[in-house]
Amino acid sequence: MEKRQRIQSNDDAYNCDSLHRISEFEIEGNRFKFNKVLTAAIFHFMRSRLNLIESKSDTVSLTNISAETFRHFLDTNIYNYGNGLWGYEHLSEIWETAHVLKIPSLIENCETQVGKMISLETFDKIYAKANAYQSNRILCKARNFLLHMFRLVQKIGLMRILTFEDLIYAVASEELRIKNEDIVLRSMFEWAEYNQMQLQENLVEVSQKKTKLDNSVPCKEDVEGDPSSKFSKLLRASRYGLASVECLVELSKHHLCEQDKEAKLVITEAISYKLERHIHGYWPHYALHRSCHVRHVGVSASKDQVSALVLEMDDWKDLPKCSLHAKITNLSIFDDELYVISSLEFQSLLFVFTNKEWKFVSEISGSDFIVLSKGRCIYIIDGKNCRIKCVMPKTTPVLHSEIKFPDMMRNPESALDYDKSILIFCSTDSDEKLAVISLDVPEHKWTDCGHLEGSAKNLVGFRNETKYFILQRDGAISQVLRNQDDSIGFILIKRLWSIQNSLRGAFIYNDVLYIYGDTPIEPSCFRAVSGLFWKIDYWFADQETSNFVHWFVPSVDLWGDGALERSESYYDFYFLPNPNNDQRAISGP
Repeated sequence: MEKRQRIQSNDDAYNCDSLHRISEFEIEGNRFKFNKVLTAAIFHFMRSRLNLIESKSDTVSLTNISAETFRHFLDTNIYNYGNGLWGYEHLSEIWETAHVLKIPSLIENCETQVGKMISLETFDKIYAKANAYQSNRILCKARNFLLHMFRLVQKIGLMRILTFEDLIYAVASEELRIKNEDIVLRSMFEWAEYNQMQLQENLVEVSQKKTKLDNSVPCKEDVEGDPSSKFSKLLRASRYGLASVECLVELSKHHLCEQDKEAKLVITEAISYKLERHIHGYWPHYALHRSCHVRHVGVSASKDQVSALVLEMDDWKDLPKCSLHAKITNLSIFDDELYVISSLEFQSLLFVFTNKEWKFVSEISGSDFIVLSKGRCIYIIDGKNCRIKCVMPKTTPVLHSEIKFPDMMRNPESALDYDKSILIFCSTDSDEKLAVISLDVPEHKWTDCGHLEGSAKNLVGFRNETKYFILQRDGAISQVLRNQDDSIGFILIKRLWSIQNSLRGAFIYNDVLYIYGDTPIEPSCFRAVSGLFWKIDYWFADQETSNFVHWFVPSVDLWGDGALERSESYYDFYFLPNPNNDQRAISGP
């Protein structure tokens, strides 16, 4: 029967006289000192190999080890046993030994084991060694650990040890698992503050050394890789638009923002976006949710059914129905929640979708509205009664106020949230011209903005990060401009088609222009617009539908409730570059 031996780390192992005399081992001509446990393990392994377990003689061969023997020791005692004896403390010394010996296979084996030991308790030690050894394999594992354990890593103060490259990788990653972006934003401030303090201490030390060498030569240190100079880059790479207003306001007063104008601009930009985020059809890159638990969707309704187009999947999903919905005529996004107006004859009801169900908000007299959200209100434009109803749905009870139309405004057809104003497009006696009226919010000041060519009916608006646009039913895209005298102007950019099309909505997401209409259009009509969008996704349905708005929704609210199969009346048109560098429209099923 094969003789089996076991090495135990007990007190008897350390009482051997010969073990007490061993303080180091020689491996391939390099001398190493290991901790007490590791030294005992190697010593008994060598005695076992030399069949000297029963012998009390001591020979130099017990401490003079070849690299192959050392690898065999590791395979036998470290890698093949899930023994609690072999923690990171021991593997750390072996990892260091492997790098001194410069044996690739041994380094690879060590990294395999070390990678399995990354935890909150060992992260800082492993991360420091991985950077010292420039171990891309371990650094990749550390980055992956950081993406999944970001909140806890930040909580125990380990963010400060990260390199700029690894921190910006984490805050920019789509895979970062974090529910509160305030944590991400604060971690960047903590990192920059700590590294700035370390930098200043190093500069003082260098300056003192230079002063001792030559007191007459002024100390001028060129700071290369200054963490504070990278601070704004960190912020720009993150999803700072998802942080809370309270957090942003607090950090805007931080001394780092006072020192770095670009960082101050980033935080100010985020605050402005948060305060006026009830915009029509645009989420900037810094406000796009990164979590796989949240999906960006385009939402529309047909009769009593609200459906969402999952933008990343080109797939439609039904939201739960509400028995009180008669005919949904309007959708609006307010405070990141979906509101709908359901109308029946001369009465309408306002509902909000929250926690996978519809909740009644308020009753509204009248029907056939134009609806949009801006600031603290949902504005309901009632053309029949020549009034705008201002609804504050977050108050209890819901507050209503009304604004009378000015004498110059008649027949409102469409509206656009633009800058500090609401632009209302009205029909005129001529089918070739429309009137533009501006309502400043919250002053409620009316301004006649003149006329624009084309029809006011079914006109929709969209925007990118800095510019606003309108898309008219004849396919004309125009940029909206505010002139120096505060008047409103329009510049025609491109005409996408030449037929009349009743549009439901349009928005830009990830540089793609999503359009929803009621008329099939030949793909050849579409052309990308450089600097605005590189692709068009056009959807249409011949049945009567509500407007089409951009929203984000928890995935759990979409899956499990049944999917809306794409019908033959939906088409997806988009652009693919071809070898001739022009664009060709491709029609998907």
